[in-house]
Amino acid sequence: MEKYDVVILGGASTGSYFAKKMAERGHRVLVIEKSSEETVGSKYDIFHIGKPDFARFGLPEPVEGEDKAFEFTGSVSLSAFGHYPKPGGGTTIGMHMHRYTLRLNQWAKAAGANFVYNAVFKEFLFKNGQICGIRYQENDTQVTIGAHLVADCSGIPSVGRTSLPDGYGVENFKIGPEDMFYVTLRYVTYRHEADFIKQGRSWTFYKTWEAPQADPHGAILGVGANLNFETGEKVYAEFEKAIKLPEYDLQYTEKGTTPYRRPPYSFVGDGFVAMGDAACLTKPNAGEGVTSSMVQVDVAVEVVDNLLKSKEPLSRERLWPINCRYIERQGKTFAGMLATLIGAVASSAQENEFFFRHDIIFSAKALGGIAEGKPLQFSTKEMIAMGFKMVYGLILGKVRLKTIKTLLKSMKNGDQITKIYAQYPESPEGFAAWVTKADEAWKACGSMADLVKE
Repeated sequence: MEKYDVVILGGASTGSYFAKKMAERGHRVLVIEKSSEETVGSKYDIFHIGKPDFARFGLPEPVEGEDKAFEFTGSVSLSAFGHYPKPGGGTTIGMHMHRYTLRLNQWAKAAGANFVYNAVFKEFLFKNGQICGIRYQENDTQVTIGAHLVADCSGIPSVGRTSLPDGYGVENFKIGPEDMFYVTLRYVTYRHEADFIKQGRSWTFYKTWEAPQADPHGAILGVGANLNFETGEKVYAEFEKAIKLPEYDLQYTEKGTTPYRRPPYSFVGDGFVAMGDAACLTKPNAGEGVTSSMVQVDVAVEVVDNLLKSKEPLSRERLWPINCRYIERQGKTFAGMLATLIGAVASSAQENEFFFRHDIIFSAKALGGIAEGKPLQFSTKEMIAMGFKMVYGLILGKVRLKTIKTLLKSMKNGDQITKIYAQYPESPEGFAAWVTKADEAWKACGSMADLVKE
């Protein structure tokens, strides 16, 4: 049986990034990818990464005419009726997903990682009750591989995590319809030159956006919704009635899903770690998870590299710092943001218009902070000002009392969740008690899917 230090399930962005980082440190790495090399990373044609993230994570730069599709700077967020624009900054690079995934694969291979395509994970191997490798199928052949660590980077299917035995230390839930964001992208060509775009626009009320694409005369019109694609189509129809879009011709449509739920409370078990979409590590404001997953990978590299070099067993206890450091660096902020946003978007179009006009939640400062992954926090002065504005809206009949209560509750929930995650246990010893407390808090928050059902 061939043995590796690390076996990675999934060769897209997260799997490639982890493979490269571990291989360049001298560890023996195998990546198995269920897709062929010709189709890996074909979920969408275009995906985006903020330009500063290439330097932040040391990612290879895309090349114009190959995997780089376009680049744009700036964006605006608008109200439900297209008013009160809130500017956003930053430069974004759009890339062809399949081509850039291949670049990441080659990047990892150059560092020494091995890739096997058309390889389907079948099961874990156990020794004394602990994971010690995997069995996968390549064409008609089953292959057995030993490993000190198995990393699940398989995306929404979470083929490794969902195969874990109950009680192994990582929740083995399946990511179901209520746990996903259903995204439809319309690639369009605008008919009039005056409508050609060089920036992005978004309408938070409808969870819709407009972004440039590879065709300088075109755009990508996106919509995301919970539960199913049909819900998204209904929302998009409402959006087109309320917002006057430029005249366009449809080129083609793409559909895909992204996780939208809290991550597992723990990412690690004996000889195992869940990463990327398999660990639901997406940004609460956008559902995007490429670079947010890399934050966790960087933490895991620190921990796993040290353990392998010291030849210590990769037990749940020794891997536990991955949980603690990730939650400190990003997890508690994302958890609080998710809890807050669940209630913050629960308003009517007229109420959203009022909130945008008076900077209630939807201020340039708040929206900019959310986009940068910063905690959604308001000073006492800002809270008092928003309180007076909401009372004013209530008196005028612009805002319902129910909406105010929901908004205040969501802000309280976000603060409570953040505080709970700030108290994450430093070892598995206090984990069970912490989970009980976190479960109660998340139950009070509800979910985005609950709002759709109402």
